[in-house]
Amino acid sequence: MKIGVKGVNALIILFLLSCSKDDGIVANSANEPDIDITLIGEDSERVYQYNYDSLKDTEVQSDLTQELGLGSSYLTLRQEGNVLSFYIFASGNFSLIQKNVETGASSLEANFYVENDERNILWGTNDQENIYLGFFEPQGSSNFSVLTIDISSGMQTELLIEDNIQTSYQPIYHQGRLMLTYRDNADNYKVAVVDTTTNTLEARLEFGALVPNIFIDALGDVVILKSNRGENYSYTIYDTGTFEPGSEVDFSLTRYFDPGSLTARLIGQKLFYYSRYAQPAEVLFGPASFDLNTNIETLVDMERIVNEVENQNGNSIQLISQGIDEKSESYLVGYANLNNSNMLNGGMLIVSFEGELIKNIELPFVPTYFLTQE
Repeated sequence: MKIGVKGVNALIILFLLSCSKDDGIVANSANEPDIDITLIGEDSERVYQYNYDSLKDTEVQSDLTQELGLGSSYLTLRQEGNVLSFYIFASGNFSLIQKNVETGASSLEANFYVENDERNILWGTNDQENIYLGFFEPQGSSNFSVLTIDISSGMQTELLIEDNIQTSYQPIYHQGRLMLTYRDNADNYKVAVVDTTTNTLEARLEFGALVPNIFIDALGDVVILKSNRGENYSYTIYDTGTFEPGSEVDFSLTRYFDPGSLTARLIGQKLFYYSRYAQPAEVLFGPASFDLNTNIETLVDMERIVNEVENQNGNSIQLISQGIDEKSESYLVGYANLNNSNMLNGGMLIVSFEGELIKNIELPFVPTYFLTQE
């Protein structure tokens, strides 16, 4: 039984990549913006935190396995503000390790839930007071509910979302709300919005055959895109306080995104995101943007950048993880080296919104998650 999908690309395990180079920063000719990044990564045995601040010219690497007792077999990672939550499953029990990356404070919620024959756990997420588990009940059914567990008391409360659905996608927790994307048995896409303060279903957004994609903008509001499987797009911004929708804006992007959470930013009249390359190709994905005024999509030449990095590093690389840093107007891409099968290592690429490689930072592990700056 697993909670959702871990941020580590399965290709890491397949290739068992290596740690054959010294740590180091390879600078490029592009002017580097002021950038402050925190990321999580791992090698074959350990989990790491890495902080890079270009203004202070500092790099700090922490061994979270040594610090927190966290193994690389954790199930999934969630973020709320400065707090990271790592979910663990062992010996029939779910546990939660948390760390505040700003203060360094950490905590362990050991064995907060015991596996049983009544429920099939789908995913987990949390805030500071509660843990939320999506589940099917009874086992073998597809009746979709959320179990809320009070961290301090252990009290459990159930909330039925919908009977007999097909698929539940990964949840988004944001400012007291759970946004749950799923597909019902009639192939209709829906987003259930749960008010976690009252444990009630605040809204059920119905999209029919249109695929919804969700991300949070710089103001903390919720942006939901919808499309006819990658065509005829529109977006709506929902107020973070009231969840009242703004006006719907149509645009002519042709690009398919999987349902649910999306790595994207809406800045002015431009949408920044990642596109998947048609396979076979030298890379799996790359940064892209869409101008809402001109209806023009711009794809970063990621194959060129990968070739440049491979020449610098002397290694073939595989792109693994992705992030967007709005403050520095940069795409963040984590990669793994492929040339040695004994250990795992890789690095981080900082790519400008204009598509130029700003910096290649080599690391003795593979970046798997970039913290979202709010």
